Amino acid sequence: MSEKKPVSASEKMKAARPGDPDEQKAHPLLVLLAGFASAFLLIGCCVCGGGLYWFRPEIHESPDRAREVTSEIVEITVPESYQPKGTIEWNIAYTMSLRGSYYERFIGDGLISLVEVNSRLGTHEDVRRHIRQTLLSKGGGGTPLVVNDSETTVRMFKVRGKEIPFTFEVGQDPAEPSRKFRLVEGVFDGKQGQVLLSVRVDEDHWDETAIVKMLESIGVPTEPEYDIFPGIPPAEESEVSQ
Repeated sequence: MSEKKPVSASEKMKAARPGDPDEQKAHPLLVLLAGFASAFLLIGCCVCGGGLYWFRPEIHESPDRAREVTSEIVEITVPESYQPKGTIEWNIAYTMSLRGSYYERFIGDGLISLVEVNSRLGTHEDVRRHIRQTLLSKGGGGTPLVVNDSETTVRMFKVRGKEIPFTFEVGQDPAEPSRKFRLVEGVFDGKQGQVLLSVRVDEDHWDETAIVKMLESIGVPTEPEYDIFPGIPPAEESEVSQ
């Protein structure tokens, strides 16, 4: 149970239990989402500080939990070069539920995040803007990436029978003009709510084929169907018709 790390929601997202060094390990993406939800509670729902404690998020730095949450959110095949890292799960004052998982590239600077949002208050775009802010800040604050609009493209991918637009962008680090990042984002219907998928990876480790293959896998079952008659080969189509 040591993997479960409830965090007190505050403007700066300080640890709920001061002195616990493990609380500082949460990825900046998780911290930013928690900060957004805190502001949502305080401003949108008028929840006081005591209420924030009861509606605090559960942050897990657990690869196994990341895989579990991903499978609960959507059917997707994440490239093997990205390793599952952690999750955030939050039921916010019974008005919005937010949960997500993130993966980091094994080699190089790369991040894939999947965040599911269920809300009656139309906060999906707010969450999307906050995630984008983190991606442009390279996950750790600092000077935001500068996006070259001339290199931005929108591609359509079929997800659960619907054509969904995904935006592909190129961001440049103003501090190191020679360093570029690839960004991808899109929103689609998952198993229980809207899912925001975001990708950020440095140019040197950008694998477009792998990312496109991942987007094409969304909504496609990744596990084989259960065989109700194990050991018995399926009948040929001609035999069934007879």
